[in-house]
Amino acid sequence: MKSIYAIISISGIVGATLASCGGSTPQGNVIYQSDEFSVYTDSVCQDGYKAYAVSPYEIVTDYKSTEEGTISKLLHFRLSINSRDNELPGGVSHTVEVGADTVFTFGEALHEVDSLKAKNAHLAHDTRWTLKVNMNPVFDSFKRYGYYVTPTNDTIYKDDFKGVWVAGDIPPLTWDFENLHARPAQQLKDKGNGIYEVTLTLNPDSARRADSGHWHIDSLDVKFPTYSSNQTLVNALNNMAMHEIASNKRSDGTYRAGKEWDGVWTRDISYSAYLSLALIDPYGTWKSLKSKLKDTPDGKVIVQDTGTGGSWPVSSDRVVWAMAAWEVYKATGDNEILKESLKAIENTLNADMRVVWNPDFKMMRGEQSYLDWREQTYPRWMQPKDIYESMCLGTNVMFVEAFRVRDAMIEALPDDDVAPLWNGIDSEISNAINNNLWIPNLGYYSEYLYGGVYPIQSQATDNLGQALAILFGVANDDMARSIISKTPYTPYGISSVYPQLPDIKPYHNDAVWPFVQAYWNLAAKKAGNMAAFEKGFASMCRAAALFGSHKELFVASNGDYSGAAVNSDAQLWSCTGMAGMIMRVIMGIELKTDGMYFSPFVPSSLTGPKTLTGLKYRDATLTIQVNGTGNQVKSFTINGKESSDFMLPADTEGDVEIVIEMAGNTVEKQSVNNQPQAWMPLTPEINWNGLQGEIKNYTEGVEYEEYMNSNMLQEISTSSIAFVPQDSYTLMDVVPVSQEHYVGYTCKPYEYIPDGALITVPASRMGVAGTELIADRKRASQFVETSKKRNRRMDFSVTVDDSGDYFVDFLYANGSGPVNTDNRCALRILYVNDAEAGAIVMPQRGSGEWMSTGLSNMLRVKLRKGRNDMSLRLDMDNMNGEVNRALIRYARVIRVQ
Repeated sequence: MKSIYAIISISGIVGATLASCGGSTPQGNVIYQSDEFSVYTDSVCQDGYKAYAVSPYEIVTDYKSTEEGTISKLLHFRLSINSRDNELPGGVSHTVEVGADTVFTFGEALHEVDSLKAKNAHLAHDTRWTLKVNMNPVFDSFKRYGYYVTPTNDTIYKDDFKGVWVAGDIPPLTWDFENLHARPAQQLKDKGNGIYEVTLTLNPDSARRADSGHWHIDSLDVKFPTYSSNQTLVNALNNMAMHEIASNKRSDGTYRAGKEWDGVWTRDISYSAYLSLALIDPYGTWKSLKSKLKDTPDGKVIVQDTGTGGSWPVSSDRVVWAMAAWEVYKATGDNEILKESLKAIENTLNADMRVVWNPDFKMMRGEQSYLDWREQTYPRWMQPKDIYESMCLGTNVMFVEAFRVRDAMIEALPDDDVAPLWNGIDSEISNAINNNLWIPNLGYYSEYLYGGVYPIQSQATDNLGQALAILFGVANDDMARSIISKTPYTPYGISSVYPQLPDIKPYHNDAVWPFVQAYWNLAAKKAGNMAAFEKGFASMCRAAALFGSHKELFVASNGDYSGAAVNSDAQLWSCTGMAGMIMRVIMGIELKTDGMYFSPFVPSSLTGPKTLTGLKYRDATLTIQVNGTGNQVKSFTINGKESSDFMLPADTEGDVEIVIEMAGNTVEKQSVNNQPQAWMPLTPEINWNGLQGEIKNYTEGVEYEEYMNSNMLQEISTSSIAFVPQDSYTLMDVVPVSQEHYVGYTCKPYEYIPDGALITVPASRMGVAGTELIADRKRASQFVETSKKRNRRMDFSVTVDDSGDYFVDFLYANGSGPVNTDNRCALRILYVNDAEAGAIVMPQRGSGEWMSTGLSNMLRVKLRKGRNDMSLRLDMDNMNGEVNRALIRYARVIRVQ
């Protein structure tokens, strides 16, 4: 295949067409129009810019980013210790006019600038600017106390100090705090006397988009199907999608995630497979899926890619792989794929049922599916362990589908009558989703339950999760219609989440992802909402045509590709999403084990014949033609022979021509909510008395410690509290704190207990003298290391006055990696009186930060009166397999009344 990308001179009719945006061209009938943009059969118009499909193999566009060339001298920035957003309170930044010579003091916001004048002043490309910061308040605190408490209540110990970085809103600066450690150019250097300094090249000329406004190929790879219709623009965008899909195939035959993302990622390849890749290239898809299996002592499991707190189990959406493997099997009928897939899914679900399953709520814990950049979609106060304890919509829907796929695979296996091990659990999770996450007064789903042992319902929503709930039947028909018509919709498409967090650079936040839009469009088809599909399809066409590529995302508030924290051309799931609109919606293809089924869903604007040619399906090569519009089939023929079931049997061979005549019916246009963008609403105040409580408005911006220590939380009384330092070698009898010592004392969930409440056990009784991971030997003696090589099993006992329910958690440190990446989340199983009580998850808290402590997740356990033996064991590994390490300071045991 030969591809040509060149800067060419556009003249004649093309030049005239580009110059005249606002009316239809000679061939261009309207497909969709709104106040913001219009899509025609051959072009897209927006704010005077135009993209024009010269042919099915060429698109020219004169679109210019609204941000490029208009960057002002007004710079907002914040400093960061150890690559975290911890210098200033939420919503507060330094404001400076680039060029001003000022020394900033860490932790003190400075706004001495004429903001209007600086904003209106243009910042030249490659402007050099030196930032100087006085770090002496931090170092003085280190000298006096051994630590520094930032204005965000982040405690930084002297031995954990790794450096100071700058984040901001002018390129190359970004607001991606958690990845600053990988940006050495943004790290300040010690210049002596407590002054740190860095010189930056702002608004670099190299950051401008280097394309020519022109997409052109000579022809399409003959291995991929081609699409033709009276809509030249749609033809070209589908060809662009196929071309970019092919460009993402790596030398080893697997598919990368996009032009800027060379790796094969579990969720990217899986969501792409369902959209269309399993139809386009089933064996290439399978090779990619196989690369995301990991060998363990219990057999192959699905890989959870890098994620919050050190990957699995904080991130737990790897089960999307099951959906994809099932699509590949249905496309190929290959029993070897079926057998290998089933084993991997079985092993993965076994591990997840042990670590991720919440038996009290019949739901799975863990991060939202694909939304794994925690600061983009979670409140600032939430720690990775809080994210693990949450129960979110999208991931739970994918678990429903994974269990159904597993059962369907068992049924499809020849001569295999193995009964499902978890028969009916898919229905349990589905019912729990609807019982816990549906918001009746809004008419759509909540994003997640959050709050640990007493979870409450978020009033935000995750739109990929909502689409998945419709597609996989978790939402019933009435709920599906309500979701599609009532969920707030931005002018440029369905945002990933709603509403948006303030002061966060667009990525998952304030963004439309074409692949999410594609799933939303599929859900609109299933809900029978033609207006929603037309709007969503136009959103995808607008972006791809104007940008000249199927981008990873674009900003929801203005529709621009620029301004996002990260972005990529030729994003695999964006490309497969466009192809999916042709195959799954316009052609109406749905794969089942016994064949290919058809239910086209064609807007009235897509007139004339629409033909998909060269689609390989098992032993057949298909040409599919859909004539007319609507969602009702008038006639269906296979090689000229009428068929009433609208399906092609799986055992069909050779060249096949399918012709579908649509009835031309007008599909009822349900409303589509056009509610404008909004920021994240106020966090509700909750009375912590079970799941009941009076909801009041409470400001989101309150810092975590103030939030958790405010009197809005009803206190949980305790009659016996034991704080237990850990010992792996000696079984310790720990004298409980007697009730009379704590008359009137109450404990709130997640509260850091006063120092006086901790029973101190000398290091000599712990069997080890601290850990070499902490330089401060006195502090090191307060911890015990548990790792693959040291203290794999830690036994202790707790004596209580009364039998009943108790909460158990652990104060720990994990410096094996940063908060938002890598895969070294520490994982242990807690046993109580020799019975497995559940998983203790200790996520990463910062690379090399072994003195930064936090609490693990909290388990509710039953204790008997008197002595109870407990054991914390490494008998299940994390996703890394080599590094599974934490430092334990003490356990908390809190009676529940």
